[in-house]
Amino acid sequence: MSFRFPKTIVSLLACFALLQAGCSGDDGAAGPPGPPGPPGPPPPPSVVSIADATTVTATISTATAGASSTVEFSLSDGDGNPVVGLPAGAINFGLAKLVPGSDGNASAWQSYLNRIEAANGIGPGTVDQQQAVTESGAAGVLADNGDGSYLYTFAVDVTTVADVAYEPDLTHRVGFEIRGFVPIDNPTFDWQPSTGATENLFSREIVSDESCNTCHEKLALHGGARFQNQYCMVCHNPGSTDAQSGNTVDMTVMTHKIHYGASLPSVVAGGEYAIWGFFDRKFDYSNVVHPQDIRNCANCHDDSNPDTPQAENWYRVSTVEACGSCHEDVNFETGENHANGISASNAECAICHTPGSPVGVEEAHTILTQVAAGDFRFNILGIDNTSPGEFPEVTVSITNPNNGDAPYDLTTEPALAAGGRVVVDIAWNTLEVSNRGSGSGAGGRPAQPVSLNVLATAVDNGDGTYAVTSPTAIPAGVTGSGIVAMEGRASLDTDGDGNPESIPITGASTTFAITDGVPVPRREIVDLANCNDCHQSLSLHGSNRTDDILLCVTCHNSDATDIAARVRGGADSSNSPDGKDEETIEFKTMIHAIHAGSARDAGYVSYGFFGQPIDYSEVVYPGKLENCEGCHLPDTYYPVGAFALATTTDSGNDLDTPDDDVNITPNTATCWGCHDRPEAVAHMEANGGAFDAAQTVDGTLVSASEGTVIETCDVCHGPGRSSDVKALHGIP
Repeated sequence: MSFRFPKTIVSLLACFALLQAGCSGDDGAAGPPGPPGPPGPPPPPSVVSIADATTVTATISTATAGASSTVEFSLSDGDGNPVVGLPAGAINFGLAKLVPGSDGNASAWQSYLNRIEAANGIGPGTVDQQQAVTESGAAGVLADNGDGSYLYTFAVDVTTVADVAYEPDLTHRVGFEIRGFVPIDNPTFDWQPSTGATENLFSREIVSDESCNTCHEKLALHGGARFQNQYCMVCHNPGSTDAQSGNTVDMTVMTHKIHYGASLPSVVAGGEYAIWGFFDRKFDYSNVVHPQDIRNCANCHDDSNPDTPQAENWYRVSTVEACGSCHEDVNFETGENHANGISASNAECAICHTPGSPVGVEEAHTILTQVAAGDFRFNILGIDNTSPGEFPEVTVSITNPNNGDAPYDLTTEPALAAGGRVVVDIAWNTLEVSNRGSGSGAGGRPAQPVSLNVLATAVDNGDGTYAVTSPTAIPAGVTGSGIVAMEGRASLDTDGDGNPESIPITGASTTFAITDGVPVPRREIVDLANCNDCHQSLSLHGSNRTDDILLCVTCHNSDATDIAARVRGGADSSNSPDGKDEETIEFKTMIHAIHAGSARDAGYVSYGFFGQPIDYSEVVYPGKLENCEGCHLPDTYYPVGAFALATTTDSGNDLDTPDDDVNITPNTATCWGCHDRPEAVAHMEANGGAFDAAQTVDGTLVSASEGTVIETCDVCHGPGRSSDVKALHGIP
């Protein structure tokens, strides 16, 4: 049988065959790449268990209030990954409303969550009191959505809370704390329940976390779970009282009293100021000494900070509660110690205490001596004749910055000539101040600079400048560079009471060459701004030495002790509080020991002018003591090198030379300022430290008990070493 294709089919097959033959030829050049496609979806975030998270950020997105109050929030780690697995019992919530002020009363938060705390006889309180609390997440319903978001429904019905009306038109705040995991900041959320609005709300922002943490570094209270001021206000309001003491824990009153502590009239009279906290633990603030003038209200209430738009309330809204928190000896009901007699209500306060009036709150808290100090400036204009064997001549002036720097006539200006003090100090050398050969030891004050009384000895140059010449030559053998500083005070009756006050004039200092070609400055290891974060203005020794670290170290050097002050006060090892004949006043030991006061086994006692002991043993540093960078410039706290001088603890028989001194080796003296426990001392001694060392002119340290010693601190504690100082102290 045979079969034939139609002609058309044959033709098609022939064409197909030709096409197939063509495919076996050259493919030709590749065409251009096509446009890129759209990006693929991002990888899903990794879910992290809260138990494994090393950092957690908490954010509140929304909240409601009413018969059923809710709050929606989220948790994420440092990489933005959602954090899940929060146990209900690990979170506590606060919920409050902001009541506007009226009739002279200040606005105030009021918690919806309260309890009645019993006065159980542990403290002096005798009346049961209402006290704000938080609600545990286990009391309501906590929903974990598995993606880092959570919803909490409160157990409390805020519409039925006894003695606290639900007012949905007021600003409300919800916040929370989390315990048992890494520290987590307290988020808060403000809104108006009636509308859900979150912007343009009535607010009360008068203190920022930034202001608090200037001194406290990071406030961590109530077991280290409450950090933010906005969250603190949810509980610490006028409706909350500590039953054990009977004292309110309203933030306005409590914070003022804590900071005024030892100066409260009731404490000065022999009483105490204490609050009983959780588990009935007593916190006694009667020994708190504020490290600056308490009248610096604006340091906490900073009305220039956009985060605290109501900070000016401190002087615009005066109340019995706020003013009476410090001025306890004023009885507003009877008029005792109140110039205008009885104050029947807060509405009457504004009658007298209006801003701008002579008795306005801001005006009454103005520190007149600080204002007056702005009219004086020390100027070191030059120093000549500074080679070994020469008698330095220093040219200075005192001018008024508020009057075009016009110079004062030191012989006729009453603020200076009558009761003022102006001194020029000359010290050496800048590598490590010792003042060897200054002659101060002959006067019983070892290692002090040459001090020149400008008001008594200066020569008037006729152009507003004055020259003062040292009667002591730069000793032969002194090398390097020196320091010249200017210190002192003016004297003015700033308050009109007929008695002049000391006006602290900011010190001035500079360096000069002795044998160096150009002056070599002293190393900078601390920042005055860090000091004044807490102290506002460092003005010591009768307002004579103010805000100049280089000036301070001319006296507070390695060979200096307080022996002269102890002799003046008739104190020695037989009757001094610390059982010593003298104590070092060198900064690297003294400053550490003062700030570590209560943390040291032995405390620290130094004798001041007029032979009076100053005991720092109860000093509690308000920040993190281990954070060296609270004072130090970065990385300036590592073990020092061979140039450092040992620290004198016994000035020997000849106060005019350090050659017979008994010393602590340099690095040991630094660390011992904080770490004076026996185990720490043993560690230092095992690694080349000594407390009975002599130091030769070439720097060799010879221990009376161990012979020649070499500190090896940097082997372990140097940068990048196994026990790096920075890492050990947890410095970020």
